[in-house]
Amino acid sequence: MKDRTILHCDLNNFFASVSLLDNPTFYNMPVAVCGNAEDRHGIVLAKNDIAKSYGVKTAEANWEAISKCPDLVILKPDYKKYCEYSAKVREIYERYTDIIEPFGIDECWLDVTGSKLLFGSGEEIAHKIRRCVKNELGVTISVGISFNKIFAKLGSDMKKPDAVTVISKENFKEKVWGLPVGDLLFAGKKTVLTLNRIGVFNIGDLSYCDEKTLKKVLGV
Repeated sequence: MKDRTILHCDLNNFFASVSLLDNPTFYNMPVAVCGNAEDRHGIVLAKNDIAKSYGVKTAEANWEAISKCPDLVILKPDYKKYCEYSAKVREIYERYTDIIEPFGIDECWLDVTGSKLLFGSGEEIAHKIRRCVKNELGVTISVGISFNKIFAKLGSDMKKPDAVTVISKENFKEKVWGLPVGDLLFAGKKTVLTLNRIGVFNIGDLSYCDEKTLKKVLGV
């Protein structure tokens, strides 16, 4: 069976990036999209890279973010516009494949195995999509390319923003094995603590665990 070529496309700082399209004067300032504190939803929903450099984190209270970054520009969320841009990005993906699996409003897996004869290698397709999204919509994506969904997602997280990362059968141990086990999809805090207790700290450690041991400590 032929290896699959999977892309994971992740829109960079999506809510903040789309909100800034209507507020270009704030491009070079720390910006966060936040809920309304008066409605008791006063938390950071998204932030740009400048705000991130001050330590502003998603899901922290507005006042905590402002204490870290007094010059923080707070923008209100516009969910209608986020859905609109998510759909526009999806239309770009559909130019290259009809096998698309959304993972939230700002992430998708694309199977481009059958598209390579038309559009080139997985890496070439990733760069074409990246450029289209940037030039046509004014937002950026990071793309991971691999032979499975898990490694493709790890790849999209490795280089941000506006970047492409390839994790192949030739380099996956070099690129992936040293990453913290918590970087894996669905490895939550409790799972990570459980794995740490048996000496599993990175993905390479996990790869050497036998299935019986994992079932014993994690359950079904």
